[in-house]
Amino acid sequence: MGYTQADDSLQSVQFATLLDLLSEGEIGGLDDGLKSVYLDGTAIQDSSGNDNFSGYTVTTRTGTNNQGCIHDLEDEGSSSEVTVNTQVVKATPVVRTISTANTDRVRVTIKVPLLRKVEDDGDITGNTVQIRIAAKYSGDADYTTVKTDTIDGKSSNLYLRDYVFDLTGTLPVDIRVSRISDDDPDTNHNSQTWWQSYTAIIDEKLKYPNSALAYLRLDSRQFNNIPKRKYLIRGIKVKLPSNATVDTTTHIGRVTYSGVWNGTFATDTVWCNDPAWCLYDLLIATRYGCSIPESSLDKWDFYSISQYCNELVSNGKGGQEPRFTCNILINQRKDVYTVIKEMASIFRGMSYYGVGNVMMLQDKPQDSQYLLGPSNVIDGLFEYSGVSQKARHTSVKV
Repeated sequence: MGYTQADDSLQSVQFATLLDLLSEGEIGGLDDGLKSVYLDGTAIQDSSGNDNFSGYTVTTRTGTNNQGCIHDLEDEGSSSEVTVNTQVVKATPVVRTISTANTDRVRVTIKVPLLRKVEDDGDITGNTVQIRIAAKYSGDADYTTVKTDTIDGKSSNLYLRDYVFDLTGTLPVDIRVSRISDDDPDTNHNSQTWWQSYTAIIDEKLKYPNSALAYLRLDSRQFNNIPKRKYLIRGIKVKLPSNATVDTTTHIGRVTYSGVWNGTFATDTVWCNDPAWCLYDLLIATRYGCSIPESSLDKWDFYSISQYCNELVSNGKGGQEPRFTCNILINQRKDVYTVIKEMASIFRGMSYYGVGNVMMLQDKPQDSQYLLGPSNVIDGLFEYSGVSQKARHTSVKV
């Protein structure tokens, strides 16, 4: 009778790491967690929170001025690899000391020359070996486990696996690699473990202040090429009046008001889709906007426009929606006045400069401001004059 040999199941896996700039900060963040991140048109998680992909990592930053760096993205500013090349047996762990100043992380590389098992009938199958990596910092009484892993499968050739972990204590630190599994009892069992090398890594910590970011680490087995990414986000946070509240349940992003506004703004900025206050933010922003002093803007005009924008109207489907909302992406540099006109057009508005201020007008129904009649006209008489209707010309702005 012949024997069978299992296929090799341990293979090297590559990962793609991507960093996407989402917006100027600070933003409200992803609209609905990983359900709002799309790879090649498919959400990472479905509506029930189930994963549509595996082997991924997603980390985001909202773009604050003092945001922390993305740990997995920290560049290896400097690193030095030290060869160990020592077999690890169960009875004798292998220890090495790292004393390089400012070391942030350590990469330990484990080598398995051959992982398989020959059965009594001659069949060749996979094997299993379990290892543990521990660290003891200066002043510690004992080791602390940082990694425990089981390598399971079959490999007819050299197999390498890396383990990267942070150093959290005071240097120098002793790194110990132990074999938990029993040593091979005979030549029919192959699972030798060797500590191949270690690398002390000093990171370059890049925070990208005021930039909203998304970092992705993707398993290459899930994609043929680098996937196209799309993100549904709640955009830049803006100033809102002190009596304003943003709807986060029914009409998400809609602004409502309570009582009479006293002219002050809330302390914290928030995300909304109100076109009036989005334009106000663009006008006063010094980093990405027009840098117009707030004293040159009539905030009461914006308040009145905002109230009209957020009134609920029929959505044509039996429900209601705010009259005007602002959900746009500005990713080009344009003439300032052009951008202001485009933003104002969202709420049927126009801007002009008068009496030292930037004024806003909105095309909306409003009460008459002044009535003329016989009682306030000299002698109560009106005089009418004109030209032929054929000679009249009308100018319409659409």
